[in-house]
Amino acid sequence: MGRRGYSVIGGKSTGQRLAKLGPWIVPAMGLFVFVLACSIILPYGVLVRTAFVKNWSAPMAGNLTLDNWKFVFFEFSQTKQALLNTFELGFAAASAGTLLATTVGYLAIRKLVWGHRYLAFLATAPVAIPGIVLAVGLFLAYTRPPFVLYGTLAIIFLAYLTKELPVGYQQVQASLKSVHPELEDASRIFGATRLRTLWDITAPLIRNGVIATWIFIFIGSIRELSATILLFTVKTKTISVAMFDLRESNDWGPIAVLSITMLVITFLMIAAIYRFTDRRAT
Repeated sequence: MGRRGYSVIGGKSTGQRLAKLGPWIVPAMGLFVFVLACSIILPYGVLVRTAFVKNWSAPMAGNLTLDNWKFVFFEFSQTKQALLNTFELGFAAASAGTLLATTVGYLAIRKLVWGHRYLAFLATAPVAIPGIVLAVGLFLAYTRPPFVLYGTLAIIFLAYLTKELPVGYQQVQASLKSVHPELEDASRIFGATRLRTLWDITAPLIRNGVIATWIFIFIGSIRELSATILLFTVKTKTISVAMFDLRESNDWGPIAVLSITMLVITFLMIAAIYRFTDRRAT
């Protein structure tokens, strides 16, 4: 593009460019299969196997069982509350995080307020803070008056919101940068208010990015453990914490069941990204 700019009009992605590998196609496919097997097929395959056997280290013959699933969903007292807390925190953090990231991103990218650079810095700064360090800070800040939040989901919500804000901001930032300000200026010239311009021009063009932001924050929140492990109580456990508790007693079968549950949820959300953001090549 050189020094020239561009503007997104339809909000659709560009087509794919295929490269012919020639004689390198066999080594490339071999490397692809090897990486795929080591990183996905083997770990997930072992996970599924462990969920359906009595003893994960014994042969499968005569070892199959559904007791692990029965225990997790019908006998394990933490499962119901942990699932409820996980989804509640995920939806709350994703909704608030998307709204905050979109607002901060728009103000910073369009330079509408003084100190917009500081806004961008503050939105991305939490990425450098380890989750456990963030949890320590929140614990010390909200276990004494005037704001006593420890023992509630609110303190975990603040941890998730802070930790996932950089992900949401980067996603929204990329979407806003692809929408040239002149598109909004043209709307203002024809008499539209800024709010009307946002609703009719900007919002439709960044819709895909906003939806993806919500899903990414949701996925990041439901799998978070580093901050949660210091902030949870008996009534505020999440799925990640329940899995950690089971690890203390070496219950690998139930852990595998909860892991598969988390994977199914994550895969469904990733599928939703491609369904609702319409990323098909055009």
